[in-house]
Amino acid sequence: MTIHRQTLDLPYRSEDLFDLAADVGRYPDFIKWIRTLRLLSEQEDEARLSCRAEVTVGFQGFTETFITDVDARKADLAIDVSLVRGPFRKLGNSWRFTPIATGTRVVFSIEFEFRNFVLQALADGNKAYAIRRVIDAFVAEAGRRYQKVDTPV
Repeated sequence: MTIHRQTLDLPYRSEDLFDLAADVGRYPDFIKWIRTLRLLSEQEDEARLSCRAEVTVGFQGFTETFITDVDARKADLAIDVSLVRGPFRKLGNSWRFTPIATGTRVVFSIEFEFRNFVLQALADGNKAYAIRRVIDAFVAEAGRRYQKVDTPV
């Protein structure tokens, strides 16, 4: 199983970064290896956004489709994603957003295991690269969408 956890301090409001990560339908706009994303269901109220999404990704000649459930809780500034169906034996990831003086501390974690040994070996060999590309895509998109917070002098 592949497990990764990354902590970043970013100069944006926690609520904005939460909104960005919860905006699942727009992921193909800025995560280049997502070929298609279809929201199968979506429920939203003031406290929570829940959706089910079918995602097709392509990476180094492989294309895979999977379905996940997303649970985004606004009051907690927390998002959890779980596998419904796909090529994984296990898949889960989470986002946590904590306000700090300079913006937001973001904790991103993911764990996954492919059913197919070849795909798992490919994922293990490219884990750092793939995760860095996803994180970099989110940071770049935050820079396009949001103003940086004023930092204390």
